[in-house]
Amino acid sequence: MTRTMLAVLFASLAAGCQLIADLPAGWEDAEPVSSLVQAECDGDPYEGSNEMVDATPGIDAVDVSYTEAHFRCAQDVEAFYLLEGDVLSILVQPIDMDPGAVAGCDCLYDIDLSVDVETTTPLTVELYRRWDNINDPNDPVYIGTAAVEDE
Repeated sequence: MTRTMLAVLFASLAAGCQLIADLPAGWEDAEPVSSLVQAECDGDPYEGSNEMVDATPGIDAVDVSYTEAHFRCAQDVEAFYLLEGDVLSILVQPIDMDPGAVAGCDCLYDIDLSVDVETTTPLTVELYRRWDNINDPNDPVYIGTAAVEDE
């Protein structure tokens, strides 16, 4: 093959490749949350923490606050959602599910996200957290439920 043919083949393969998220069983059809803000790491989860979820209606979206989220220090996270009827399930997990090296500490993050969904309230938000694959087993952990109602 010539270099030009190899370049065209490589470009075609690269254009067709999509990054596939590492999602647990039952979450294969989840959509990525496009708006997520993760605050700086603050607090020690081993001195007591209270992971909580709060949700409010936004404009064509549901705004969710996840406080005191327990993850590794310096670990960026992402979120995915499933909408089934009047239940919006959200999974927050590390972006890098198979890290080569990890920080030697855990900490707490406040995470704000917005899920663009066309739905009417009332709606129930169920929040789950999942750690990276260094943990075994690594099933989603239920954090809590929040009701979203018209204000």
